Amino acid sequence: MTSFYDLLKPLTRPKLRIMNRIILIDVIAIVLTLIYEVYRGDLATDSPLGITVSFSVVVGIVAFVLVSRNSEHLFVSDAYRLIPASDTKLYSVNLLSSFIVMVYGGITQLILWLIAAIPFWGDFGDAFKQLFHYTATHADRPNFVKNMILMTIGVVLLTIAATLLLWVSLTLIHLSGNALTAFLPDARQKFFRFVLYVVVIVAFLYVSSIIDNRVDGVLNHFFNMNGSVIMSLYYATIYLLGFTALESVGNVYLLKHWVETDN
Repeated sequence: MTSFYDLLKPLTRPKLRIMNRIILIDVIAIVLTLIYEVYRGDLATDSPLGITVSFSVVVGIVAFVLVSRNSEHLFVSDAYRLIPASDTKLYSVNLLSSFIVMVYGGITQLILWLIAAIPFWGDFGDAFKQLFHYTATHADRPNFVKNMILMTIGVVLLTIAATLLLWVSLTLIHLSGNALTAFLPDARQKFFRFVLYVVVIVAFLYVSSIIDNRVDGVLNHFFNMNGSVIMSLYYATIYLLGFTALESVGNVYLLKHWVETDN
């Protein structure tokens, strides 16, 4: 059997190539946009950061779609399904490799933001100090640092959990659709796929409302955060991870018993 680490390398490599191409195109687009702004005479001090952040949104969406596409292709590819590894391990490593690549992409975007902020780093630093001082003055001083750390960790974990759930849900649609081709005519396949899409969209809106409520609760109580407000972030994370685990069990079952390779 192939080890976890030996399986992680070949699954991560093609996703990294995709991400590197996206980042390269992103950098080229930023440079060309800045040159165009200089040509028009509209380049302001904060333009580099604004342009970089704007392109980051596009990069995030494109990267998620292309990495997900690569991840889904793996499940119906002979080249990967014939690897001597269990379906559970293949599924887990594939999900982990996608997560690693997205984290890598996020870190590169953060670095680009920092580089773009250099022209007005002094102003940015002063504004941050004022905000931090104001917050520390009006917040619960004895627990301010502790609450900030717990809140930051909670938001990060909630974001990760939501991303994993979205990935797992997309995989569930793909594998279910693939399994349906085994015993349903084309017309019914389309109908059941449509139902699956509707269910996932409704579930995604439900999950989004949970995240929005938790984050909104933290922002509304930012200056008087208590343990229950912060813990709501962690409860929501556990809630989403529970759904992710249940859907993952379904995905592995479909992968083992119903999904056939295309090539």
